[in-house]
Order: sequence, then structure tokens, then C-alpha cells
Amino acid sequence: MFPQGTVLDGLPNVVTTGATTRIRFPARGETTSPPARSRQQNEGHLTTLGFAYVNEAGRGAFGQQPLVFPVGSIIVRERLLTPTSNPDRLVVMIKHERDFNRKADGWEFLTVSGDATRVIEREKEGSCLSCHASASKNDFVFPLNQK
Repeated sequence: MFPQGTVLDGLPNVVTTGATTRIRFPARGETTSPPARSRQQNEGHLTTLGFAYVNEAGRGAFGQQPLVFPVGSIIVRERLLTPTSNPDRLVVMIKHERDFNRKADGWEFLTVSGDATRVIEREKEGSCLSCHASASKNDFVFPLNQK
């Protein structure tokens, strides 16, 4: 199914080959239970539908309390406007060395077009950090059972 040399991260939707990571998005209409919505939720997260993905580097962090992600972790959350729509946006967190962004322990925040062809916004601070700061004890990432 995958070329020789492909490394699967243990999740059937994320495949890494060399320096390239590809994410397979679920089929139309395939959904998970909606997360609880925050009153402070901004337009980038304006949905109760969508999937979240993490690469191999960050996968193990979800088994820790508190959450602690290593450099190289990438978390992607898609925004679906309806259960059968394609994502109209992806929100991405990339963990760099701490010096990259001291206020967020190295995290970079991106908003990407739903087809993953262009970066709409890239932040070290701003509205992403102001919301994620409330999860600073979990390395700025909301636990799976929260938000």
C-alpha cells in the first residue's frame, strides 16, 4: 500500500516518508464526537466538527500528565462546516526549540487553507497564544477531554 521505506506513526491517517509527512483526511461524512465548545472560541475554531491529528514525534505526549511535547511535534485540527464537507481550514501547532517562541515554550501557530495549499496566518503570539496560554500547564495544548 505504501512505498518501501515508509514509516507509519501508528495512526492510519499519518504517513511519514523521509522528510515528508502526509495526512489522510477521513471520508466525507465520517465524524467523531464533537468537542465541548468554549465561549471564547474564535473564528479559526468555529465548529464542532473535525478531526485532530498528531505526528509520531508528538503522539506519545498524549499519554502523559501534564502534557509535554518534544521539539518536532505537529498537531493539526481540521475545521468542517458540515459533517459532509471538506475542511475549509486547518489549524496547526508546530513545536520548535524554546528560543523560537519563549512566550509559548517554542510553539508556532498557523492557520492553513482547507486544501493545505496556503498559509493564511502564522503567529507566535496573537489570538492563538492568548487562548492557548490557559493550557500552559499542558504545554499550551488542550487535553483531548477538554475544549
